[in-house]
Amino acid sequence: MTKIDKEYIENVMRDIKEALSEIKDVVSLDIKDFITSRRAKFAMRYAIILLIESAADIGVTILRQCFDEEAKSYREVFKKLAERGVLTPATANGMASLASLRNMIIHRYWEIDDERIYQEAKGNGINTIRNFIKEVNDYVSKIS
Repeated sequence: MTKIDKEYIENVMRDIKEALSEIKDVVSLDIKDFITSRRAKFAMRYAIILLIESAADIGVTILRQCFDEEAKSYREVFKKLAERGVLTPATANGMASLASLRNMIIHRYWEIDDERIYQEAKGNGINTIRNFIKEVNDYVSKIS
């Protein structure tokens, strides 16, 4: 039987849910209000960073503890989780897309397209995050 640190997963999952809640609050704003609010833009950026780094931490933990595998990037974490049946390909692709947003925020802050961040979060981003939470929880429950 595979051993996984469920307490760690649950603790990090709380960070993901907190970030998701913040993203939902921010996308409840009209796009024009979002673009003109420095506070909303910063909240969205931070929530995406927190969410992706937390989700990748969970992914790395699952890959190590369940499959004795490593990943070289956040995008690769989600791809490998799909290959191992932890995530569906659609969820893995959506998380990889959010990881790209995180990378844009972290590495090219002077080129951040806040409208794109808003649209992606409001579009598929929220559902992708919900699916990630459900699929990871389902997998952890199944192996425990």
